[in-house]
Amino acid sequence: MDRNRLIVIAAVLVVGLLAIWAITTGAIRFFGSDDEPTPTPSRGSAQPTVGSTAAAVDGDLQFRLVGVQSAGPRELTVTVAVTNRTSAFVSFYGESQQVVSTESRTAPAAVSLTSLEPKESTRVTLTFALPEKFTAAELDLHAAPASAGTRIRLG
Repeated sequence: MDRNRLIVIAAVLVVGLLAIWAITTGAIRFFGSDDEPTPTPSRGSAQPTVGSTAAAVDGDLQFRLVGVQSAGPRELTVTVAVTNRTSAFVSFYGESQQVVSTESRTAPAAVSLTSLEPKESTRVTLTFALPEKFTAAELDLHAAPASAGTRIRLG
């Protein structure tokens, strides 16, 4: 084999390994990691509410409801303190969050993306376009799009 052919083969192997690494790392972040410092409370435990000191946990993230504001008859704005509980970078996807009505109907939040560094906390504002005759009762928050989620009452 000549030298150029060896260089091409080596380059293909390096690119392949990098692709596999990127795919598996992305999949771990998408589904949440196993790096959980404390157990996740079950949905049956007492739910936190606005201004409550209790936090809700799902996967890598901890949530605390900071405020709720009506931005018109069919729009709701919610501010949530989000904390990355892990030692890895995590993304918080706004569109994975939902508001649930008293009739168990749901409305998704507007698309947004917030990146959190290890152990970082930040405030995230979620905006919901509500259908007609929708009475918001609680938030359904998710650390990752495929995670189980946790709920926080809105009152």
